[in-house]
Amino acid sequence: MFALWIRATLMRRAEYRIVWPQIDDPQELNVMLAERLEEWAHAYKAEGEALALQKLLQRRFGSIPAEVVQSISRASVEQIDIWLDQVLDAGSLEDLFGPPAL
Repeated sequence: MFALWIRATLMRRAEYRIVWPQIDDPQELNVMLAERLEEWAHAYKAEGEALALQKLLQRRFGSIPAEVVQSISRASVEQIDIWLDQVLDAGSLEDLFGPPAL
């Protein structure tokens, strides 16, 4: 019943459109939800750190070039953590991201 309720609740709103497989075993649902929550937590952590880095860069260096924003959006959480550690010591955006691509 819980699986049916979850499915019905998440299918009500367009932004929650998630394809849920048919689940008959509550333990299977528990495992699937735990995995999904872990994925979401990792994704939100990466997004939050990327936004924090962009805010620090903008505050320190002013306008951020689009190529730097793209580099941040494609970067791993580990790379973003490295940039966050270096942002206060960097003298310029080039110190962190290298020279702009031509």
